[in-house]
Amino acid sequence: MKVGIALGSGGARGIAHIAYLEVLDQLRIGVARISGSSMGALVGAFYAAGMSAARIRDLTTGIGLRDIPKLLDLSGPRDSGIVKGHKIENWIADNLPVKRFEELRMPLRIVATDFWRREQVVFESGELVPAIRASISIPGLFEPYIIDGRLLVDGGVVNPVPFDQLGEADFAVGVDVGGDSDPEESRDPGRIEILLGAYAIMGKIIMEQRAADRRLAMYLRPPVGRFRTLDFLKAKEILDAVRDDAEAFRLELMRRKVDQKARLPV
Repeated sequence: MKVGIALGSGGARGIAHIAYLEVLDQLRIGVARISGSSMGALVGAFYAAGMSAARIRDLTTGIGLRDIPKLLDLSGPRDSGIVKGHKIENWIADNLPVKRFEELRMPLRIVATDFWRREQVVFESGELVPAIRASISIPGLFEPYIIDGRLLVDGGVVNPVPFDQLGEADFAVGVDVGGDSDPEESRDPGRIEILLGAYAIMGKIIMEQRAADRRLAMYLRPPVGRFRTLDFLKAKEILDAVRDDAEAFRLELMRRKVDQKARLPV
């Protein structure tokens, strides 16, 4: 049985993906194919490169307030994004075990969006870091990324949970970390929150139209709605919040007797 998992966009909420990958590791279920948009592309790349979910957890939860200046380089007022993205690109390159798709332990497809052509762009070969950097380029937050003359933004704009990119997976799992909002009527959202919130609404509508797709054996929606797109310093809280849901995922995989033969990441 070929198991495929699609990891969706959602900013910091995408840290929740790690908990579901940990379940696969615990059950010794090998992933045959993986796809990702935005944060899902980043987590998916680390996993496809051979890192265990536990190691990805350590890497993510190890980021503290003092690390933020090392990860974010602010743009000027006339630029097309608040963050240039060079520092996060360097961080990915420094921590990713491999450099190219061809070196990965399992097939990976990363989704980005061509801004001018209004269409999906899928990466599955060549250099990994540029593909990841393009896929995480949340409009208005990160400056768009140019590859082969194409202006690319976040993959979640067109494909929030790219399960259609899992190819011939026999058992396809989609993890949607878009999250349901938790309205606070007494609080006025700031400018950035309005921008990111509109982006999240768009992704929610797209997935509501696609969630019933018969290609999905399981469609997971972790309870991460109370977290914001930029809550990257709340990694431990996010993972704690999805512990029960991840356990339910584990029990369901066992009930369905999903294949447990493939080798674990190291």
